[in-house]
Amino acid sequence: MAPSSRKLVFIACIFVFGQCACTTVPYAAKPVEPQQVTQKILDKNPLSAEFKSFCIAQGYPEDKLPFAAWGIEELTLSALYHHTKLDVAKAQLGAAKAAIESAGIKTLPTLGAHVARSDQANGDIRPFAYGLNVEIPIETTNKRALRVEEAEHLAEAARLDVADTAWTLRSKLVQDWLNYHEQQARAVFLETSARQYDKLAELMSKRVQLGLASNTDLAPILTQLAKARAQLAQISSQKELLLAVMAADAGLTREKFEQISVTPLQIEESLHEIDSFLAAPEKSSQLQSDALLNRIDIRRSLARYAAAESKIKLEVAKQTPDISLAPGFAFEFGDKIWSLGFTSLLNLLNRNPALIHEAEQLRAVEGAQFEALQARVITDVSQARTELDAAQQRLAHANIQKNQQLATMQKFQRQFDAGQLDRLELTQAQTIYNTYVEELLNAQFSSLRAAKHLEDVMQRNLGEKTWSGQNMIETIAQ
Repeated sequence: MAPSSRKLVFIACIFVFGQCACTTVPYAAKPVEPQQVTQKILDKNPLSAEFKSFCIAQGYPEDKLPFAAWGIEELTLSALYHHTKLDVAKAQLGAAKAAIESAGIKTLPTLGAHVARSDQANGDIRPFAYGLNVEIPIETTNKRALRVEEAEHLAEAARLDVADTAWTLRSKLVQDWLNYHEQQARAVFLETSARQYDKLAELMSKRVQLGLASNTDLAPILTQLAKARAQLAQISSQKELLLAVMAADAGLTREKFEQISVTPLQIEESLHEIDSFLAAPEKSSQLQSDALLNRIDIRRSLARYAAAESKIKLEVAKQTPDISLAPGFAFEFGDKIWSLGFTSLLNLLNRNPALIHEAEQLRAVEGAQFEALQARVITDVSQARTELDAAQQRLAHANIQKNQQLATMQKFQRQFDAGQLDRLELTQAQTIYNTYVEELLNAQFSSLRAAKHLEDVMQRNLGEKTWSGQNMIETIAQ
């Protein structure tokens, strides 16, 4: 074989060997198509078979599907499946999990070769030289395991980001649901109030015509009637907005959301659950400890602190430099040469102390943030509990006042039936009673919102009727 041919064969062998030793992944383009994304959003459907399968997997009873109405659990399931914010958090979790895999990759050996030719070689030696060498990296200490450890802690923090996003979506939906039902209850109250003021204005107008009263007596009634009608019109216009907000927070378009009605609020049952919780001393006394154990952001902060610890251990391990063995074989102008090379980093200017100090400062930051978070949680639990107690006291007082006024109105009704009062006086008593009904309504929803605030602070449900959402939020982040 001619020398030039041998050279080409040698180069070809090296190239083929290098290609066989590598596993290549082809590039797959995935451009973003705005029209397809828009259509995907519009096609999200709470009645789809895919969503039904998701609900069953989360423990929702199959015999209750499709949903009969939107309650808190149904809204939460929709948000966990359809909302794009959760898709973003899950994508970030996927990237964090991929970082674990890449952190565990070993440094592979490298293959090198060379070909040389001498134009001044005499007849006793061959004019060509061939060389082949392999570089085998050897990682000292346990750097790869520490990189994996750090990536795992960061992945756990990313998983808790998903859970935190899920809880935030649920909290927003509870707020939307309460806002909607408060507006509905207020609309019913204002309709009753407007009818009463309308009747009162009619009766007072007759007295004015008969000279038994003046326009001064009529003016305040007309003012209250106009105010009630204006508030009723405003609430009616806000209903559509509240439904649109609830649909968006559930991850659906308004049209798809309206395929299902909204569950009525059983306000007395909800308030009874709050009373039952506050009446259990063992539960009430554990609010602070439960919050410090259950809150997602506390567990996430601990995961980030653990990642900072792993970062310090990795920088400490890097003080021991890696080594590399490089065995080789050369055929140089007729001589066969074996060689064994050895390389390592020479730490004349050691940067590791500075990197270790930087990592330690990052750990100190995470530690300080964790301490500040715990202090804030303790304060928030105390304030939320105080807020709930105050709301409950206001509710109890409003109930007493309303019942007292109800007794007064019933007394007036009996006097009216006996002919001792006219209809104007009875209607005035009814409007006064209506103000106490309004105060009770405000106190009821204030108590529900205070309980929701305490739930958000603790990130757990307060009611005896255990909601599966706590476990659902945890499992959805796996």
